[in-house]
Amino acid sequence: MARALLVMLLLLLLLLCLPAAGAAPEAGLLSAAGDTQGPPPREATAYISDAEAAVAIRNWPDVLTITTRGLAWYPDNADLLCMQGYSYRKMGHYQKSVDAISKGILADPKPVRYANRGYGYLALKNYSAALADAESGIAADSGYTTNHGVKALALQGMGRNTEALAAIDTALLQSPDSAHYWHVKGRILAAGGDCPGAAVAFEKSQTLDPDYSLPYPGFGSARENLDALDTTCRPATGLPSPTKSALGWSAAALSLGAVIAFGMRK
Repeated sequence: MARALLVMLLLLLLLLCLPAAGAAPEAGLLSAAGDTQGPPPREATAYISDAEAAVAIRNWPDVLTITTRGLAWYPDNADLLCMQGYSYRKMGHYQKSVDAISKGILADPKPVRYANRGYGYLALKNYSAALADAESGIAADSGYTTNHGVKALALQGMGRNTEALAAIDTALLQSPDSAHYWHVKGRILAAGGDCPGAAVAFEKSQTLDPDYSLPYPGFGSARENLDALDTTCRPATGLPSPTKSALGWSAAALSLGAVIAFGMRK
């Protein structure tokens, strides 16, 4: 009896120890990940290179993981901050994206970073901030076309379609084979009621690259925009409004009456 009780007690102790033993390696990994004592294990350029490789295959979680590890050692590295923000945007975390890139811009402002943050503002529907970033990027380097694309989308979001069309045409003049810019042009034309023109632009985007990386989730592909064109695009008829038509007929009647009266006086 005593022996049986001893065996049961040993089994109970073993069961109690197993979870703790299983948790120990995980706790050790977490501790190591958060340990930034001593010299960095790698150069900042190594983290940047790995993150760029992950960007190339659109592995956004890996980009986020790599940049986060790098920033633990190099918290002011603008490249890591902006790639982290880029991955946040691609994963739909727009405010985090803007916050990370803002730190990168403070550390080292470049046109590409204004465009990167500008897309985050577009996703947040903060069109005035997106336009300001686009203008800052263009002022720094007008040849970096991405900021013209951001400007076009910001202006479209503000209802300034004529200016938006001019902005995207500037981008296309420099990068005529950009699937994204043709996609943006299609969106602007659709918003302005030029449904046939929008269809042509969407088709052009599809021909150039049907799988290009969209700026952020929910942007909608060119194919999706084209398929929905019949329901989302209201053709601009160019017909005068009923009020203007009534005024026009009234003016014509008055003119005719004046002519008749003048003829009768003669």
